[in-house]
Amino acid sequence: MLDSHVIPFGGTAARNLRVLDGIAAWCGGLHGSMPLADALHALSDGLGAAAAALGRHHMRTEAEPRLVAVYSGRLQRPLRRGHAFDVFGYLFGRERAGSIVFLSELLDDPIWQSTPELETWRSASAVGDVAAISLVGNRSVTDYIEFHFEKPLTRTERKELESLTATIIRSWHGRKPGLVTKHFVDDRVAQVRETANRNSRLFDEPILGISNPARLSRAEFRVCLMLSRGLSVKGVAETLGLSENTVRSHLRAIYSKTDASSLAELMYLILSVGSPVDDAEYHYGTQ
Repeated sequence: MLDSHVIPFGGTAARNLRVLDGIAAWCGGLHGSMPLADALHALSDGLGAAAAALGRHHMRTEAEPRLVAVYSGRLQRPLRRGHAFDVFGYLFGRERAGSIVFLSELLDDPIWQSTPELETWRSASAVGDVAAISLVGNRSVTDYIEFHFEKPLTRTERKELESLTATIIRSWHGRKPGLVTKHFVDDRVAQVRETANRNSRLFDEPILGISNPARLSRAEFRVCLMLSRGLSVKGVAETLGLSENTVRSHLRAIYSKTDASSLAELMYLILSVGSPVDDAEYHYGTQ
């Protein structure tokens, strides 16, 4: 449900409608009715932003935040990296949920310092202002959203955006469970698929088929079959009565024969063309 105060004060009727449409799309995207990137696009257009990014930072395990969704919009260069980390500066990770900062205001702050990445981005993309909002803030995870504008925002425009912050944050807290995790999983799968297609030797027949196109040894075949059934390296070792070091030694040989560079790529290659057949299992003594 939209709050009564989401319409910016003093905005034209057309602009107010764009804002409402953007908020509605944002809420819809968070509940799975449209891709998150499309929802971010609509929200950015409603706010008059030229680009936007949604990101998550695991404070203890990651040096920088990871992007969840991006809208590059009207900028001269695509937005490939979030800059909320740079804009918040010394406040990042210590700000409360709902905190909003504007680059145009921070430029006059004697304590705040810009970063080379942010300066390069501003220069290359002709960005006049960035508004960064902390959606969730705690000691382990920070979610943020940032909007990039072609010109510095006026005091009135900053107030208007601030008036929308509570609605944007409440919508984020009410999002569909697992939305961000699903994005990262889907993104990882897409990366593995792209890498495998680019670097690996794709087979016309199933790797675990009876023709054994990768020329796996009996032991290597059995390891691949166990992995295809969802077992971990430790699980494979226990099932086959081998040490984990032996299984990993087999994996190195398998990587060489399939041109895979990781376990994820190997699994994609195994499962991308067909599936194991009973005759092959019987032939290689895996039943």
